[in-house]
Amino acid sequence: MHFAWVPVCLGVGIGIYFQQAREPEVLTLAGIAAFAVACALAAGKVGPVVAPFLLAAAPVCTVFGLAKWRTEAVATPQLTFRYYGPIEGRVVGIDRSASDAVRLTLDRVVLARMSPDRTPARVRISLHGEQPLGRIGPGDTLILTGHLAPPRWPRRAGRL
Repeated sequence: MHFAWVPVCLGVGIGIYFQQAREPEVLTLAGIAAFAVACALAAGKVGPVVAPFLLAAAPVCTVFGLAKWRTEAVATPQLTFRYYGPIEGRVVGIDRSASDAVRLTLDRVVLARMSPDRTPARVRISLHGEQPLGRIGPGDTLILTGHLAPPRWPRRAGRL
């Protein structure tokens, strides 16, 4: 019985990508691409026992590179430091945190002394104390002063 090994190799490449402790650098990807090409070229010059293993490296390396490309394509700026100052944005969500504080999710964010290309697309702010929220709703633009902190752990796509 014939087994298609390409999906297995693709799965291995995806698994290796997600096992990385940190995001690989572009230079690392260039090295991986060169390794894949070298393996594919060498496969024609070695015996039939070794050639399949060299050919298996191509889909493993390819999907690793595609995973990195997709990560970069959908990446948005994230805070890497604590921010304190004016925060402006449009309310897109209102909910409550685990401590029962009102939380606002803002998009169209503007932060003082921060260029737009470094500003996160969305931020979530917890309001403490009594707040006059009766008149605040989705679509409203707010300007307030507050603290923002970088995410403590990786987030799922579309989540804050």
